[in-house]
Amino acid sequence: MPVPNPKPKRNPKAPRQQLPLLESRRRAATCEEVALGFDPEQARIEALRCLNCKDPKCIEACPLHIDIKSFISRMADGDLDAAFQRISEDTPFPGICGRVCQHELYCEKACLLGGPKTKLEPVAIGSLERFLADSQRKSSERRLPAVAPPNGLKVALVGSGPASLIAAFDLVRKGYRVTVFEALHKLGGVLAYGIPPFRLPRDIINEEIERLRALGVEFRTNFSVGKTATLDELFEQGYAGVFVGTGAGLPHLMGIPGENLVGVYTANEFLTRINLMEANDFPAHDTPVRVGSRTVVVGGGNSAMDAARWAKRLGSESVIQFRRGRAELRARLEEIEHAEEEGVRFEFLAAPLRLFGDESGVLREMECIRMQLGAPDDSGRPSPVPIPGSEYRMAVDTVVMAIGQSPNPTVQRATPQLLTKRGKIIVDERGLTSLPNVFAGGDVVRGGATVILAMRDGRMAAEAIDRALRGQTPAAAVSEGSREAGAGYRVLSKRLLTPEIAHLEILAPAVARHWKPGQFIILRPTSSSERIPLTIVGGDPERGSIQLVIQALGKTSRETISLEVGDCIADLLGPLGMPATIEKVGLVLCVAGGVGTAELLPVARAFRQAGNHVVALCGARSTAHIILDQELRAAADEVRWATDDGSGFFHGNVVELMRAWKRESGATPGAAHVIGPIPMMRAAAALTREWGVATFASLNPIMVDGTGMCGGCRVTVGGKVRFACVDGPEFDAHQVDFDELTRRNRAYLSQEKQVLEQHLCRVGLGQ
Repeated sequence: MPVPNPKPKRNPKAPRQQLPLLESRRRAATCEEVALGFDPEQARIEALRCLNCKDPKCIEACPLHIDIKSFISRMADGDLDAAFQRISEDTPFPGICGRVCQHELYCEKACLLGGPKTKLEPVAIGSLERFLADSQRKSSERRLPAVAPPNGLKVALVGSGPASLIAAFDLVRKGYRVTVFEALHKLGGVLAYGIPPFRLPRDIINEEIERLRALGVEFRTNFSVGKTATLDELFEQGYAGVFVGTGAGLPHLMGIPGENLVGVYTANEFLTRINLMEANDFPAHDTPVRVGSRTVVVGGGNSAMDAARWAKRLGSESVIQFRRGRAELRARLEEIEHAEEEGVRFEFLAAPLRLFGDESGVLREMECIRMQLGAPDDSGRPSPVPIPGSEYRMAVDTVVMAIGQSPNPTVQRATPQLLTKRGKIIVDERGLTSLPNVFAGGDVVRGGATVILAMRDGRMAAEAIDRALRGQTPAAAVSEGSREAGAGYRVLSKRLLTPEIAHLEILAPAVARHWKPGQFIILRPTSSSERIPLTIVGGDPERGSIQLVIQALGKTSRETISLEVGDCIADLLGPLGMPATIEKVGLVLCVAGGVGTAELLPVARAFRQAGNHVVALCGARSTAHIILDQELRAAADEVRWATDDGSGFFHGNVVELMRAWKRESGATPGAAHVIGPIPMMRAAAALTREWGVATFASLNPIMVDGTGMCGGCRVTVGGKVRFACVDGPEFDAHQVDFDELTRRNRAYLSQEKQVLEQHLCRVGLGQ
């Protein structure tokens, strides 16, 4: 008879195993993962350290209540397949949580091996979880957990961050038909745009999300709930319950002078440009990021560490400035240690007072002040107190403000009946909001928190949703529109208005149903393109299409107008922004320059439909560059053109045409709307200020996400910083800081030129 293998002997007194790390000097030239994970022998030794407690406190301390004892026991026995199947019953994300969960605050803190009586270190539960996930990634034995028979009920999850993902896992296994709606073009929420690949590789995120898809979860990207569809419309489409997990996607700023200089980022924008849009691989990917030779990151959390470590990898001297001391840092200890190993320098008890730029508005210097710690504040930490007379200056090229964020406001603004407090959605102990069958959790409820706490909220909400919906009869649903499955955002028609300006009709039913004049979309023609904003020129809800007019300027716009009928656009999100202000005021002056004429068209039409007499004054270089004249004449009561060369019309620019019209008519408009090049809008606004006419300008600053998450589109209006993508794009033209807008829109001119030249060479149009 064969002799059975003896059961491995536990050895709790063995030293806790340490994760091997990528050599620190190598990290500066790569975004490879820093923590390399246990090897099999380390995992075996660490698993055998577990006491296999009768009453394991680690399970209760885990926010997801994972059966830690059972999966480690199977690992100790050498049965990794069984261990993985056990943990898979509790979570689909061992690879993610094994890397980013703060185990030291939860399960490992409660581990009895690390208690005060033992004088030993706790079991490295997080590292074992990660090893188990990584060792089983390619295993043929990696079976999916059981799923209950379909119950016919649909649940919508808003946002694809950690709270929604764990809720999707729990609900789909209970038999619900689950759809996750994500505004961005990639899934994962903060896991994808906020956490660098050197901490959380993209393939780990993608593979663990694909397990959800294999279980039956449906994902819809480029879909902003609150814009593409409202909560009410989701219920009309047959969803019995909704979970809002939109995260903390509204960045904080300090409100100090110079904060809008070129080279000053929020952490959200800085990390999104790199983590999501791969600016670290520019120009292979089109989105750039400005990182000079000296970078200062303001803040003390994980995002600050991530930004500083990225700056080092992009060749910058990197400093983290924190207004408190080292003991008050909120980042994980291992992230602080990794940052220091990589050469990031810390400057404690200091804070910025103001930022200074050169004559072009580019950041060059910052003034700071020394701090001392005072009495504890509301956070329980010692409050930083400025030391009078301790001001000092330092040279700097890039500043990243990593000082926190508030909940993304899109759903809240679209649903005023949803009770909130300081932007956070108010919920009860079950995660239920003020609306029936609408639940919420994660950072949209907490403010900025951690991945694992967001997952705990999602798990609790899934249980509450199941209790609320169990036994209900599926509701009849209205049609979600005419978009065919797999059809994508397809080009339905195309015509060239000039050799460099194209009119495209795009299949986008949800956008077509909801857009209003003045709103825009974010578009990516290819998977490597930038995200660019384009104003919606028209829409046909019956046909399910929207109309865009694009001028070939940079690479992305050229790629877009090169599309032909039948081609699909990689990504399209909308409608975004606030609609234009349309009121009945009598006489309305609509002013546009260049391709702004197309963007003016729906606004002029809306003003006329509101009962106004609409005069459209437009400018072009010559008669050959006039576009949409016939359509504009059908939308406005009067149309006049100015051309730079005077070919057949008024000779001059559109602002000179405004003066001529005023002299001739003697009329004073009740309102004016201007759109076009920044110099034109600035001059037009100066003229209407002289006239005493209320004037709105539609701004088009550089954007990344278009949902308010990154803050890159910030503009100063009336002395206050506003985000054009959620507060605009229309603003009081007399209050806009056009000089600042010009500087910020020119921030990436050299990078844009580089990408365009390479593109033209590839397509055979280079000089």
